[in-house]
Amino acid sequence: MNYAQINYKYPLPKNFDSSNQEFDIFKNVSPENCRKMEIKFFKNIRISNNSILFNYFNIIKDSCISSMLFEKYQKNYKFFLKFIFPRLNFSSKRFLLITDEWTSNYYHWHIFALKKLALFKAENLVENSMLFLPKRYQRYKFVLPSLEKFGIKQNQIVFLHRKSNIKTAETAMVMAPQHHSEAFKEIREVILKNTQYKNLEFGNKIYISREGQLLRFIENEKEVTALLEKYGFKKLIMEKFSYDEQINIMRNAQYVVSPHGAGLTNILFMAENTNVLEMTTKPNPNKPLTDYYKLSTMLGINYFYQENDICGQKEVDNFHEVSLVIDLKKLEKNLQLMLNQ
Repeated sequence: MNYAQINYKYPLPKNFDSSNQEFDIFKNVSPENCRKMEIKFFKNIRISNNSILFNYFNIIKDSCISSMLFEKYQKNYKFFLKFIFPRLNFSSKRFLLITDEWTSNYYHWHIFALKKLALFKAENLVENSMLFLPKRYQRYKFVLPSLEKFGIKQNQIVFLHRKSNIKTAETAMVMAPQHHSEAFKEIREVILKNTQYKNLEFGNKIYISREGQLLRFIENEKEVTALLEKYGFKKLIMEKFSYDEQINIMRNAQYVVSPHGAGLTNILFMAENTNVLEMTTKPNPNKPLTDYYKLSTMLGINYFYQENDICGQKEVDNFHEVSLVIDLKKLEKNLQLMLNQ
């Protein structure tokens, strides 16, 4: 089963206000051209530890995260010198490539790596294949539990050390677009189906806090928490819970409030027609923060948005490296809109 090509038109946030400039980033969001997801097979190919496919002095462009990076590697002899000899030889095995140079964080792992794995599973390629992963992925607490839910056994995984590469008989790679609504729904279905249900009794109103984080935490956390508790929200720090616990927390949630951050990736486990309020900074016009807006709407989740001031500097280059000061009056208004949805 290949995910068919669709043209997805993003709906506006549920609290959209055309007279409010903070919603301008949503006025001209282009429809998503969700291209058909297809699998391509490469014979007698090598995989570098940073997830690049190559053979002799040719790099497979589609395994690079950008054309710029492809040009850099292709023109730089150091890449081929570093990987001149394979450390491991699996010349009789087929491998599945699901990683790239960004998939080591929680968001990119779920949105990109598991999206590819979902297609491999749908095409019945998981059972008789090996899976390559960079060795550092062993220490990420979400990687092995999530792979297990897709039927990947630990003896199918080859962890590759830094500056190493492997030779394979065949490597399968997904020619994947950035977003595809059907793929995201498939990830949700597979993970929920293979996670034992447990009610952790946190209720259906969840506040995902970034307390203790160095970036994008909330400066007036105490006041925000008090306001949210007034409306029945439970404050949770997601990294304190196991992977299965995070899944069950979110599958039971009807309302979620969170600053922009990796914790919001867990909306993958929420049911359709639930609600999420994302609190962000004023976006960089060249790269608006719309990742979770797009993900939530593709999953059928009602999305609410709130732009907030940043602490200290009025102008910054990287909006991922600031802390937020939440407007409590605006937050209360958005809570009331969301709860009356």
